Amino acid sequence: MIGRCLLGLLAAFVLASPAAAHTRSQSYSNWTAEGATLAGVFQVGAQRVTQLGEDAAFDTLDALLASHLAQTVSVTQDGVRCPATAPRPLAAAHGDIRVELEFHCARGLTESPATVVVGAFFEVSPSHVHYARVAREGGQAQEVLATVRSHEFVVGGSASATPTDFGAFFRLGLEHVLSGIDHLAFIVALALLAGGFGRAVWAATGFTLGHSLTLGLVAAGWLRPDVASVEALIGFTVAFAAGEAFASRAGAGSHVGWATLALVAAVPLVAKFAGASALPWTVVAGVAVFSLCAGGLGGTTSRRLAPVLAVAFGLAHGAGFAGALLALDIPRERLLKALLGFNLGVEAAQLLALAVIAAVAVAGSHLRPIARSRSMDYVSVALFALGVYWFVGRSISIS
Repeated sequence: MIGRCLLGLLAAFVLASPAAAHTRSQSYSNWTAEGATLAGVFQVGAQRVTQLGEDAAFDTLDALLASHLAQTVSVTQDGVRCPATAPRPLAAAHGDIRVELEFHCARGLTESPATVVVGAFFEVSPSHVHYARVAREGGQAQEVLATVRSHEFVVGGSASATPTDFGAFFRLGLEHVLSGIDHLAFIVALALLAGGFGRAVWAATGFTLGHSLTLGLVAAGWLRPDVASVEALIGFTVAFAAGEAFASRAGAGSHVGWATLALVAAVPLVAKFAGASALPWTVVAGVAVFSLCAGGLGGTTSRRLAPVLAVAFGLAHGAGFAGALLALDIPRERLLKALLGFNLGVEAAQLLALAVIAAVAVAGSHLRPIARSRSMDYVSVALFALGVYWFVGRSISIS
């Protein structure tokens, strides 16, 4: 079974195409309206832009993104497309690409609202998520989550239009989890690690406590998570939970945990010394220390401690949830409500995912014991390989 696990890991790296996402597929935009002009600043990770061309070079990514946005982002008013100026690349932090968009409509946006369609990246990555913040003239801003199923929103209209409410943030949290393969993968891995319904409930509660604490720290202004580090750590949590779930079922000793986690932790460490790591030294060191401490637990002990481990994992995932909201630049006075609604939406999505897992488990109980056991092993191996791939890919800088 150990050989099968290593084979699954090898397959994940061999079969991963160059277009596969190394970071979570997401982007952001901020929109403002002045008279009949609508301007937006689109921001996305440089690594994501490489999906748009097989021969994409780092020094041409801003032009590549500008060209893509010119084809996939449009604004219409009263059924007529608003003319656009050529997208203009802007200065951006290392690892990001920013492009300014500007549309000129025939009438003022306050008296005649316009519809914005953001179709960027959905063709190359159907699971892509786009977060948009729309500043309302004379009113509060509105936050929008765009997916492949729904990626248009209205700008302008009455200045007294209803601002983004608690329910909207709840839906943002719900879709954030359900549209994020890495978060769903972690929930499945955590359920496999828990090994039983009662412990799975406690693990879910621990996970809730962890990410609620992080969200609270963010709301208080005491923490501002680094997106790249958080996304890498989320991949690590998937690998750890799935790997320990497999080890507990296979009866593997603690040396397996040490060997696998040390291997995973070594990748960003080596990359850091080589100058290719996107993670700060504190994160690299933290992963290495955790690997040394937790790797010796063994699968059986990790299963018993699943609720405690889930608290630690929740801290990382909570930072990921908060990072998406921080990118929207929500005013401080509204951030607490946003985080609360978002958090409850995340919880609802988790409960829905756990309900589906429970239904699958009940259906699988009718299989022969050996078939059921092998199926769970295969799922654990696949999730472990996927988590390692995410962690390694998100730990290494492309420049």
